[in-house]
Amino acid sequence: LGSNTGTTVAGSSGSAGSSRAQLRYPSGIFVSPNQDMYILDTNNYRILKWQLGEPIGYVVAGGNGNGGAFKQIGQSFGMFVDQNYDIYISERGNHRVSKWFNGNTTAGVLVAGGNGAGNTDDKLNLPWGIYVEVNGTMFIVDRGNHRVQKWEAGASLGATVAGSTSDPGPWSYQLYDPTAITFDPYGYMYILDETNNRVQKWYPGASYGITVASGSMNLPVGMTFDRLGNLVVADSSYHRMISFNIMCPPTTTTTTAPPMLITTPLCSTASWNQTMSIIAGSTSSAGSTSTLLYYPFHIDYDGYANLYVVDHQNHRIQRFQPGSQTGTTVAGSTGSLGSSRSE
Repeated sequence: LGSNTGTTVAGSSGSAGSSRAQLRYPSGIFVSPNQDMYILDTNNYRILKWQLGEPIGYVVAGGNGNGGAFKQIGQSFGMFVDQNYDIYISERGNHRVSKWFNGNTTAGVLVAGGNGAGNTDDKLNLPWGIYVEVNGTMFIVDRGNHRVQKWEAGASLGATVAGSTSDPGPWSYQLYDPTAITFDPYGYMYILDETNNRVQKWYPGASYGITVASGSMNLPVGMTFDRLGNLVVADSSYHRMISFNIMCPPTTTTTTAPPMLITTPLCSTASWNQTMSIIAGSTSSAGSTSTLLYYPFHIDYDGYANLYVVDHQNHRIQRFQPGSQTGTTVAGSTGSLGSSRSE
């Protein structure tokens, strides 16, 4: 399908920092249809909007240091960009979710939690991944409480829809340090259950999950579906990206007008082949070359099926063309910390 190497197209090689050309331990990414990247720059406490091919990004949320004021964001590992390009940030350090409206880079507003760490319905404890429906209802991975909270727009309380509060474990009704969440077109919820090294599928209203991918993983952090419905996981501690192929009738796509349009991403009775394939990185081989990764955290695809990987420990974003295991650095700088506008 393609090559296994990449090229630097944005940022600078060999350093990382807090400039707008650098990143410092990035952990999340969203790629828009026109290939604009929204990057959660975790240890710079900001989100950068970075146009593909540009040498620097622009701060669209945070950037005022670590703190609890609403012009700031705390240490964060989860982000969701909605259809209006409003940004929801799951602030682990502040035990809250804040929303930054498109065009307002001054301050966010509180939309969930914010009452300190705890396990009651008005609180979150080290929240991580987040998914937001079109109506503003949030599904928050409440990692420290080993559960997922459903939080409607404007509500002061959440409700547990997966996991057992403060009760981690391997049983089907439990989660253990979950990190990521997504949904398929049929309303089924998928949770990346990190310490259990599995992906759990929860039907609406269910009291337990069904394992759809497990084994062959070592503390995975991020996941998504590709355009065909294959389940792609950032297998962080093995420093690789892996794919579990979907098993259902093939989907139909068209490329008559970019970006690629998807007619049916998944079938309602989908299952996934438990024999995974490595699509980027190399098992247990951390590194900063174009074919290696170092604790990849999160992933997204653009409309042309290019894979974007948040290469956390290398302080960069790597882009892989379809079929290629060679990445191109499209944001950040390989292997060093930074805090300038280009880091």
